Amino acid sequence: MKKKLLITSMVVTMLSAAASSSVSGNNSSGEPATTEEPQEATIIEEVTNGKEEYGGAISRVSVHDPSIVKEPGTGTYYVFGSHLATAKSDDLVNWEQICKDYEDVNDNPVYGNLQENFAESFRWAGFNDGDCVGGYAVWAPDVHWDDRYVWEDGSRGAYLMYYSTSSSWKRSCIGLAVSKEIEGPYIYADTMIYSGFSLESGVDEKSQIDTKWDNDYLNLKELVALGSDNGGIDEISEEWFSADGMYNHKYAPNAIDPTAVEDAEGNLYLVYGSWSGGLFILEVDEETGLVIYPGVDSTDEESGNFTDRYYGTHIAGSKHQSGEGPFILYDEETCYYYLYETYGSLTADGGYNMRMFRSENIYGPYVDAAGNNAADSGKVENSKYGIKLIGNYQFDGQRGYKSAGHNSALIDGDGQRYLIFHQRFNEGSEYHEVRVRQQYLNEDAWPCAAVYENRNETIANVEDAAVIGTYEYVNHGKENSPNMLETGTLELKEDGSVSGAFEGTWSKSDSGKGYDYVTITMDTGLEFKGIFYEQTNDTGEKVMTFSAIGKNNACIWGSMVK
Repeated sequence: MKKKLLITSMVVTMLSAAASSSVSGNNSSGEPATTEEPQEATIIEEVTNGKEEYGGAISRVSVHDPSIVKEPGTGTYYVFGSHLATAKSDDLVNWEQICKDYEDVNDNPVYGNLQENFAESFRWAGFNDGDCVGGYAVWAPDVHWDDRYVWEDGSRGAYLMYYSTSSSWKRSCIGLAVSKEIEGPYIYADTMIYSGFSLESGVDEKSQIDTKWDNDYLNLKELVALGSDNGGIDEISEEWFSADGMYNHKYAPNAIDPTAVEDAEGNLYLVYGSWSGGLFILEVDEETGLVIYPGVDSTDEESGNFTDRYYGTHIAGSKHQSGEGPFILYDEETCYYYLYETYGSLTADGGYNMRMFRSENIYGPYVDAAGNNAADSGKVENSKYGIKLIGNYQFDGQRGYKSAGHNSALIDGDGQRYLIFHQRFNEGSEYHEVRVRQQYLNEDAWPCAAVYENRNETIANVEDAAVIGTYEYVNHGKENSPNMLETGTLELKEDGSVSGAFEGTWSKSDSGKGYDYVTITMDTGLEFKGIFYEQTNDTGEKVMTFSAIGKNNACIWGSMVK
């Protein structure tokens, strides 16, 4: 099927600052080109009903950085994403586009008149400035239902939309908009978190905005005046600035990619951040939806993570290593908070890939399968940290997948777990689609992503004979690599041995949850624990699969060859 290129009329941001920096060898921050944070692409491709040669006609949508929320009244699922793109689904399989990228910016059904509604955030970043000269840069909103929110008339309950606007890889801000209806329109409430400011007056490239911290379009001067006893901060922090007075991006975050999360007791928090100083978390006032600033610097007693007076508690990354799109989900069954983030650059050839950690405490420490602390991931090459969920791969005769990333996650009312993300393809373009995969807990309580996308198939216990055979096999590894991974074959034999891509053993056991565990052990002693699941592959054929997570943070998948 031919794809039709659709170039948005509003030029939003350049495809990648990294592309230009590769010529000079450095980016605008002076960091090596490999650490530059790319900006969002504005070119998308329109495809009707997806790739029909790959598994039949499913209604597809393009929503970058999709954040999922379920409307409690109707049970409809929504994804809100960058560039105003929005979609909904009744079944998490077929999707309907509500808004495409920057569609109807003057009268958008969700955002209203964008320039007027977000005018306060745009004073700092995101409209006709910096990387978005001639257009907008509105990124990665997250919508959360809060029944404790109090309106001016005293009524309660609102959908809270946390969004970000940005003009560069460090000058950004996070705001809040609210609505009584999930599809909006959302009304601006406040801009809460700013990044990229400087100690003295100055301007960024392609901008006339003075970046000095005490300008009145920032909230820092107001917070200092309030003081920590009254919901503000006592003074600006020396940590926010480098020796030259510029924003210290190795310590402090880029204020984008906000996501709301409730803890086990129902308290509300906001996790956010991208590259720069890493990921941070702040408590939220449930009656206003606004963040609560710590006011003073401290160290969290349980996690050992530092808390910044303004930005909150640091939980992952730093020193401008890749890591963005944080999403935290509490699982009542396991009593863990699962932290997802995405490494690499977002383009098809950028090595974008999702990582997973978990913690028993909302503030951390978040650790991976190897026991590494996410808060330390900026100290060394970060590919060593976090379970890598999906790399770039292609099974024989099926579609090639690249740069899966910026995910959200959902545990539905029936207990079914889902991973939701945007997916690019090995087809020479930046086109992306929303993808949903079911997840099932392995023996160590790690959610394993299903090998094929969600079609609402039911997992089940199976006989040994159903899983014995030869599988096309992929090891997703641990690298932030743009390369397509090699697939091989792995045979699970009747005698419990494994041969092919490696030698070893395998075993199957009943999870007690309606499906079977699998343990695959390499002859080196490395174990991978996961699940068996018969699914429909991309050509519409039913095949047995396995998905397993290793203590080395790599995921392995198998798709049976018939």
